[in-house]
Amino acid sequence: MIVIKNVTKTFPGGITAVHDISLHIAKGETVGLIGANGAGKTTLIKLICGLYLPTDGYIRVFRENPFRGKNFGRKAGENLIGLVTGQVITDGYNYHFGHGSALLQEDLTLALNLQLIKSIYRIPKEAYRQRLAALLPKLGLQEQMHYRVHQLSLGQRMKAEVAAVLLFQPALLILDEPFIGIDVAAREKIRDILQEIAREKETTVILTTHNVEELERICDRAILIDHGQIVYNGSFDRLKKSHIGLNRMQMIFEGMPPDLQDFPIKHCCIENNMLTLDYDSSIVSSKDLANYLLSHGKAVDIFIQKPTVEDIIKEMYKEDHHADNANSEKHH
Repeated sequence: MIVIKNVTKTFPGGITAVHDISLHIAKGETVGLIGANGAGKTTLIKLICGLYLPTDGYIRVFRENPFRGKNFGRKAGENLIGLVTGQVITDGYNYHFGHGSALLQEDLTLALNLQLIKSIYRIPKEAYRQRLAALLPKLGLQEQMHYRVHQLSLGQRMKAEVAAVLLFQPALLILDEPFIGIDVAAREKIRDILQEIAREKETTVILTTHNVEELERICDRAILIDHGQIVYNGSFDRLKKSHIGLNRMQMIFEGMPPDLQDFPIKHCCIENNMLTLDYDSSIVSSKDLANYLLSHGKAVDIFIQKPTVEDIIKEMYKEDHHADNANSEKHH
């Protein structure tokens, strides 16, 4: 489906946003791209869509080069790429390279926009009616059909973008921060739709969002990008198991918490009278740590939990940045 081999993208001025990335995404997979702002996620997405030309390496999408395949996805609407982005809202239709990126016209009503998409992608009348009847109630857009796009709220606009792309049923659906401004109920509906099309239509889905919980609930696989490189590529379960020893302990004291002396703690935070500790239970046991704190301070409450996927990812970023700093100091 998608093959990326040794791809690098360097912009004028010498800034390398993606560095020597190799990746394979199979048909029907749902993949979550995770990374801080500037990590290289959006650049990688634009490379997959053919909006950027790689500086080095090669990309194949549907066995075609997305940048050079001028007939890419033209046959009967097959192999189209649908792109929804919450990063930058622009008007106009972007159909060059056959990408099938539907963007809404600001001065037209939502109804006219969707009819225009029907014409561009040659969607049969009955298929269009059925898809519209299924999508609009799920996304709660029935009452907005006669609004001009510039009259829609940010959340309504994002739902309309999702509806527009799903109308032509792309083989590859890429969503870059699609949940901006969208309420919890609508997120639930979009999540159900994404899982449904991946399962029933074998649509490949690539999703980026800062909400790691959403990624975990939607995606089969996580790809963590930092400094333009992949630092993790695998299932969320494997990510959790790789950090199975990590624990978080929170304890509220009467007065200041005691000194931890030489306990091997990964992270310590004191806020008011609450002490928060992140530690590896394979190195220091929760029992020993709790006994020490209880014997050296007046505790009011205690809570121990396993870290979330988001906590683990933050820890991985810290470890990666510490390694970078150590390497930098060696060179100096």
